[in-house]
Amino acid sequence: MNTTSNDRSIYLDYAATAPLRPEVWAAMEAAREDRFNPASSHQFGRRAARRLEDARSFLAESLDCRPDEVIFTAGGTQSNNLAVLGFARARIDQRPRVLVSAVEHKATLEAARQAEREGAYVRILPVDQNGALELTALQDELRSPGGPTLVSLMWANNEVGTVQPVAKAAELAREYGALFHTDAVQAVGKLAVSLEGVPADLLTATAHKLGGPLGIGLLVRKDGVELQPITFGASQEASLWPGTQNPVGATGLAAAWKLAVDERGESISRWLALRQRLADRLTRGLPEARIHAEGAAERLPHVLSVGIPGRDTGALLLALDLDGIAVSAGAACSSGSSAGSAVLEAMGIRPREPYATLRFSFGHATTAEEIERAADATVQAASRSFAAAE
Repeated sequence: MNTTSNDRSIYLDYAATAPLRPEVWAAMEAAREDRFNPASSHQFGRRAARRLEDARSFLAESLDCRPDEVIFTAGGTQSNNLAVLGFARARIDQRPRVLVSAVEHKATLEAARQAEREGAYVRILPVDQNGALELTALQDELRSPGGPTLVSLMWANNEVGTVQPVAKAAELAREYGALFHTDAVQAVGKLAVSLEGVPADLLTATAHKLGGPLGIGLLVRKDGVELQPITFGASQEASLWPGTQNPVGATGLAAAWKLAVDERGESISRWLALRQRLADRLTRGLPEARIHAEGAAERLPHVLSVGIPGRDTGALLLALDLDGIAVSAGAACSSGSSAGSAVLEAMGIRPREPYATLRFSFGHATTAEEIERAADATVQAASRSFAAAE
């Protein structure tokens, strides 16, 4: 059973944040004696620096890159901003181009829009009905003359789970002399993430999607890729993310990463079975329900996004929450927004009637019994909501 506020509570929002795993907490507890400034030259600082560099070396080995190419940041949003804005600002006098998909996380899309305000050329690339990038549109843009170019494509979508053609996109970028950035925040621990398989120049990841601590992430910057800092201070993290480093957080990131990667094979099989059980139970109880991105070539194994016509998202989320079941409408960063999902709109889903969207996402502690109870509660809540609307 998940760690929640009461014994009957069910947490199915792992794509927003995975609960901190006890093994990760233990690793961080063991590191707490080294919670000093790694930049200090005395023995306490040197010990903290060793802790930091041990984590960096492990993460680099896992990603098939060099330790000095791993930049610790405060999380995925900061890494995406540094990749996109750092690229554009370093080349702003050359009218750089930033090409992003229409289903990127807001951290990437808003960074691209800021780059555009500062003088970059930005193109939002279309996706198909399953949320996958249209590679022909990317190739057309790359063929067009212009300044230095960055292609930014998330490894897997955080709302509907579509796995993007990152390997092909990276190859196209390289063929036309562009740099390639991928936001792998949702992919690590669920897919085989390696810079050997996908030759990205920049890669984003974060700890809290893996059962690690909040407030620590990384950006891989391959050797030779020029970025301008977006925050300023001293020379930590190759002067790209200056400020006092976090050796305990880095230890937590490495511990969570190792657990997720070591357990990935077994977890995928279990998650796929849970996802299918959930989809079957929802569509059997609600025949009008729609599984988003169901036709995608590949989806994240632990994410299921469902649309229910004639219902209100907020009402369903509230009903489930009162029943002790935590799910979301989509990206946590957009909670509280009255706007519809930009991801669903990019996929061509523009319902004229009320249309509720729920995202279920699970992790290492999710059980079949929890999935069944959540599905039954959703069917009951949606049926009540529909009856009330009539």
